Amino acid sequence: MKREDVEKLLEQYGRSGTSAIGQARKALNPIRNLGKLIERNTRLTLRRSLLAAKTTLGIEKRFPDWSPGDAFVLSGSTWDSIDAPTLESIAVDCGLNLAIVINDMIPVLFPHHFGDPKAVESFATFAECTARHAALTLCISESTKADFERFAASRSIVPKTTQVIRLGDECVCSVTDRPQELPRNFENQGFVVSVSTIQVRKNYQLLYQLWRRFAEEGRTDIPKLVIAGSSGWMTNDLRHQLQHDPLIKDKIVVLNHASDSELSWLYQHCRFSLYPSIYEGWGLPIVESLRYGKPCIASNTSSMPEASQGIAVHLDPYDFRQWHDAIVAWSTDHQLITQATRRIKDHYQHRSWDAFGQDFCNRVLSIGHQQTFAKAA
Repeated sequence: MKREDVEKLLEQYGRSGTSAIGQARKALNPIRNLGKLIERNTRLTLRRSLLAAKTTLGIEKRFPDWSPGDAFVLSGSTWDSIDAPTLESIAVDCGLNLAIVINDMIPVLFPHHFGDPKAVESFATFAECTARHAALTLCISESTKADFERFAASRSIVPKTTQVIRLGDECVCSVTDRPQELPRNFENQGFVVSVSTIQVRKNYQLLYQLWRRFAEEGRTDIPKLVIAGSSGWMTNDLRHQLQHDPLIKDKIVVLNHASDSELSWLYQHCRFSLYPSIYEGWGLPIVESLRYGKPCIASNTSSMPEASQGIAVHLDPYDFRQWHDAIVAWSTDHQLITQATRRIKDHYQHRSWDAFGQDFCNRVLSIGHQQTFAKAA
């Protein structure tokens, strides 16, 4: 099924408020970006159904006419849009089989990286509800699965079924555009790229300090650094330093609004990529770099060695000297880049989004035969 066919399906069922999940569940086929579409479908259906129940006199039901045993799928960051009591009611009162995707456990592992304590509490409540009531919990890495199961165990919960599903990694943008913000002839001087939202967990402070040290050392053999990512929370001080530190002027370029086609251009023209994140549920920029055939130096924590299939160079995200020496080596010894590029070509095993979509649908469709839900008394 093509993407436009699925969008028509969601337009017909997902926004009508009538048995959306039951209908869509029977018709789903492998598609690219399936998770985002189902997430949007679920969110809009629930929102409209609840609104109708509140505003229409004489109607007591809170949900559409779902049938017990239908699959209710949540994929993506839905924990801040559907509260735990609603989710529990969908599972227990309506008798639906919950299939929930867990991307990571960041809020409970790194609560100090969030400015709003209520968001952390909301995620923990959602994760606990998932552990108690989901017929199927799909984690996007073995690392995330282990984190989720440890969290459940800390609350004396044994989840029903927890599985790992690997995301697709094929390059979806066939067009490349040179970012207009880059200085003229920028690529001729050589550059490296780091892609992700600028926030504390991504550890951009390390990259800033590294390029400042390179400038202090008077190095002229280090490529310039391109940071491609929107501004996140709790990074005002870092952004100020990147904008006003005269020592790294013209050595670090920040692109806050790079498009997919511009990211494609950056990956294609960079020497290598960097990803010093402290923790990841998967590590998409690592995978993107490898899919473009570009070597990557990344952190050795959480899921990142798993995402790169051990092909990237993985370092301690807190070890300044390790990162300094590795970047210097890759910048001055072109043979190292050649060898790393060859490893990618010889050993990296990609996964298409079609394969992910087929896998995802098969797992969701299977839970109706694995679980039986009884209505609450």
